[in-house]
Amino acid sequence: MDGKQGGGAGDSGERHEKALDIVEAALDEFAEGNDARGDELVQEANRIDPTAAQEVARDLEEDAGSDPGAAEKA
Repeated sequence: MDGKQGGGAGDSGERHEKALDIVEAALDEFAEGNDARGDELVQEANRIDPTAAQEVARDLEEDAGSDPGAAEKA
């Protein structure tokens, strides 16, 4: 044994999922007009896993590309 506790690949996945949840909460805040709180949440997510916000942004771009008029339909 190397004496290390946790910190394995599972922990990385959990951190990524937590960061994704926080980014999604930030999007909700932005949608409600709470930009300052949304920014705080994005910063928190970036401290946990910087790739999470990038992943959500990429997914949003892909979704917008698949239905360019989606925002107008809402």
